[in-house]
Amino acid sequence: MKNAPLAATGEAFADPQVCTLGESFTVSIPTPRVEVLPTRSLLGDAVALVTEHLGARPVQLHSNGATAGQRAGLLAHLGRETLHGAPKRNFSAAWRKNSDGTKTPRLYRVDSPALGRLQYVKLAHPQRATVIVLDIDQTGTEGGQVSNLHPNVMTLLAQLADHGAGPAWIGVNPLNGKGQLIWQIDPVYADTSGDSSNIRLLKATTAVLCDLLGADQHFAHGFSRSPFYTGDDPTAYRWHYQHARVHRLSTLIEEARAMSGAPAGHTPAPRQSFTSGRELIEAVKARREEATAYWKIAKELEGEIADMDAYDAERIDGVKVLWLIEGQRAARDETAFRHALRSAHKLRAAGNRMTDAAIIDAYEHAYAVAQQVGADGRVAEMPPMRDRQTMARRVRGYVLAGNKDGGSKTSGGAGSGTATSRERKALATMGSRGGKKAAQRWKDRDSDYVKNELAKLEKTHRKKRIAGQTTKARIQTLVGQHYIETGKVLSRKEIMTETGLSRATVTRHLSALRSEGLIPET
Repeated sequence: MKNAPLAATGEAFADPQVCTLGESFTVSIPTPRVEVLPTRSLLGDAVALVTEHLGARPVQLHSNGATAGQRAGLLAHLGRETLHGAPKRNFSAAWRKNSDGTKTPRLYRVDSPALGRLQYVKLAHPQRATVIVLDIDQTGTEGGQVSNLHPNVMTLLAQLADHGAGPAWIGVNPLNGKGQLIWQIDPVYADTSGDSSNIRLLKATTAVLCDLLGADQHFAHGFSRSPFYTGDDPTAYRWHYQHARVHRLSTLIEEARAMSGAPAGHTPAPRQSFTSGRELIEAVKARREEATAYWKIAKELEGEIADMDAYDAERIDGVKVLWLIEGQRAARDETAFRHALRSAHKLRAAGNRMTDAAIIDAYEHAYAVAQQVGADGRVAEMPPMRDRQTMARRVRGYVLAGNKDGGSKTSGGAGSGTATSRERKALATMGSRGGKKAAQRWKDRDSDYVKNELAKLEKTHRKKRIAGQTTKARIQTLVGQHYIETGKVLSRKEIMTETGLSRATVTRHLSALRSEGLIPET
């Protein structure tokens, strides 16, 4: 068989029979008898074989630097008119100090020549991100080329590139071979608090890529090395353009997970929020009913524990599956809870500790069995770990003390939530029992309870009245003294500055003082 070297392009390794090792020789791989089409998985395996075991340089990664047109393409993708930057690592130069002592970011127009003098820029905005930036701390070799990165990083980047998930830009520190990577992504947006479902997906994708490539998990994602730098600093990062693809986050995270062998991530249900007291009460009632149902299961199961092993033949992998539709749709949550409770009883009977781990393992095993035999087209909805830990504590309480408290937490069905401390306090007076009890107490106006509460209210109101009178007198004194000294009346803004009071408070007291004729007119 005649050997022919491969071109260093995206078509590398398209022929599985031959691969190039450097520039001086080639290696031939025997052709298998059965013809196999080169799928993405097979090509990825070829890359791993050549880079890991045969020492070849991954030819999907380019060290050709970057042109002005390629930099302009990245700027167009960022969609920004200005960038916050700093010429050196001294980030104090990235801020402009105002005459009043405050600081504002020093921004540079993207079409300004000054952008080329910045070694550090902020490529993302808190409310909008169009790139992912990773910081690679693994030391490579001196040189500034892509091939100077750490060999493990090179291997992983080559596999990512082969799967169409490689970075668009690779920056290399010429002194030590460390680097930074930039992926272009579909824009994601956040509200003023910096949070949204897409931002959370962005953070999750970044975390998976960091785990895969061994990148710095604590990288602040603020200032990063600038791919637009065109100066002559010999220590500046050398940036190498790879491609102009724009990735979807969902696709990128799945590619990274597939490479790392990590399971598909579970997206936790958003924390419940309640728009009214009635909605909160109804939600807590629903949770209480669910907890009561689990308690009934626990009491029913308690009488069966002694006889359970007698009909293990009816079980699947030791799990008795309960059905919503016989043989078709399994009651996954109830099956898992029953099995976890049964396992806890057996541990107790054997004199072993009922640890969270043991109970949760039993729950997960039973849920997986129920999903396998009775999914009925449903995807697995394993509760988050926090709910599973709550379930384990509840199961232990059932077994040890017969705790009948139907708390607000459940073992983790879809849509379950938790009440905050503030919401629980609201339930003390707004809840079904709390509201009825409070109403009964207030019916008897001569009772000690009502008298004590009224006395507390009167004391509170008296303090507030005195505080208001004191504030009013303070404003009157301040305005009068200033008028005596200067012949001018202080403005509302000046009074706010002097007293530290809010605009509404100052406005209210000024209006009252003017109506009573206690301060001069403006």
